[in-house]
Amino acid sequence: MEHQVKILAVDDRYENLLALNSILASSSYDVISLQSGEEALRYLLKEPADHIAVILMDVQMPGLSGFETVELIKQRKACQDIPIIFLTALSTSIEHVLRGYHVGSIDYLFKPVHPKMLRMKVDGFVNMHLNHQKLKYQSELLHKRTLDLEETNRKLAEAEEKLIQQNVLLENWVEERTSELVDAHEKLMNSQEHFKKMFILSPSLMAIRRLPDLTYIDVNESWKQHTGYGDEVIGTTLDLLRVDLNNGTQTGDIVRNEKVRYETKSGEIRTALLSTEIIDIEDESCLLQVAVDITESLRFETEMARLAQLNLVGEMAAGIAHEIRNPMTTIRGFLQLFRENDRHMQKEYIPIMLEELDRANEIITEYLSLAKNKQSYQRPESLNRIIESLMPLIQAEAVMSGKHVNPQFGPCPLIQLDDKEMRQLILNMCMNGLEAMQAGGTLTINTYQEAEHVVLLIADQGTGIKAEHLEKLGRPFFTTKDEGTGLGLAICYSIAARHQATIEVHSSPNGTTFVIRFPIR
Repeated sequence: MEHQVKILAVDDRYENLLALNSILASSSYDVISLQSGEEALRYLLKEPADHIAVILMDVQMPGLSGFETVELIKQRKACQDIPIIFLTALSTSIEHVLRGYHVGSIDYLFKPVHPKMLRMKVDGFVNMHLNHQKLKYQSELLHKRTLDLEETNRKLAEAEEKLIQQNVLLENWVEERTSELVDAHEKLMNSQEHFKKMFILSPSLMAIRRLPDLTYIDVNESWKQHTGYGDEVIGTTLDLLRVDLNNGTQTGDIVRNEKVRYETKSGEIRTALLSTEIIDIEDESCLLQVAVDITESLRFETEMARLAQLNLVGEMAAGIAHEIRNPMTTIRGFLQLFRENDRHMQKEYIPIMLEELDRANEIITEYLSLAKNKQSYQRPESLNRIIESLMPLIQAEAVMSGKHVNPQFGPCPLIQLDDKEMRQLILNMCMNGLEAMQAGGTLTINTYQEAEHVVLLIADQGTGIKAEHLEKLGRPFFTTKDEGTGLGLAICYSIAARHQATIEVHSSPNGTTFVIRFPIR
């Protein structure tokens, strides 16, 4: 509410304004001196009108007269209630006085004005202004408090309505909750009955042991049948399911499908998958052990693996025999020809025979490269350095066949690699990619780090690999080329396996991409 009260003094003569400022000088208000009607109008447009207590207006002024200025002031709604006192030394006729009151003035004084009278009149208007402002402020405050009270009453009514609704909801919730508790109790009783039946009749070995001492509380029929132990284990801490302690797992830990061994009462050692869970029985923490006997399954898997190995050995033996038989047949034919015709061996046939012997030796050498127990000399190496050392050879092969190579090496950490085996793998992959493309194609070689792996990506722009051939990739003696032993890619898979790396193949009619991921150790 508090603000400095202003008095506007409008006169075109500076000495008159100076006299008014001298007469009206006060700490209670400011006297604003304006020298024309236009200046007074501009001031009222820019400044708030509710700060002005009274306007002292000269009648005779160049430009807008005092009468014209007051008429314009009174047309503005915000200024209609400002008291205006005309001061004049020339316009003293009754017509001027009446016009002054007609345009809206509250008083009409002749110059020279008595200073004390003018001061008293102005002080009176200032007090009226302050009282008016105080009443206005109190009215606004009262209105605001009335609105606040109405809002408070409204909120109280809403709160009361909500409280009634909450009481209704609470009563409904109590009824529903009571019904739920009754249902839950019935379900709990049924669940306990079901658990009891499941525990007794389950084909899995099940035991309940008290925590933390792991005393047996109960065992089911499957447990008794498989282990041979019955009620004599109840109340004991006999540890029949032996967890492998090398992996840091303790007997009382929560485990999922942990492979364990147990010894039957007859002394037979069997294998099972153990899962455990902590349960509450009559407010007592217990350990539920559930084991699935997999002894027979392991025996079956072992036998199947042995048969698969025999089958693989048979397939590889047949492949080797087939591949080596061709050069051996050629050499035998030449030797038989020389023996039957009793002719000397001609020199032009010797290179052919040596070539066939070299071919047989190459097949045997590549076959030996597939051996899983081949010694691998791995040490920290940079995959980028190995590829960069091979780039001249790869680029030369590409240039001779009218193709391009696009290497893109990203930052990669050192990983455990066998330098010679990596060179063989990279060369095999790149040569296969170059051979798969027509002239003008581009072979892309990328390296980058992905999470915990260093990735080698080799992509060609060939015609791709048929879907039915993808699953056969890496199989010894399988090839789609007119020439070749079919062992190159198998060797690459074998090298990758020795480096604990994985090979992914993505193929389409636009080309084939090999993604090899080496673990960072």
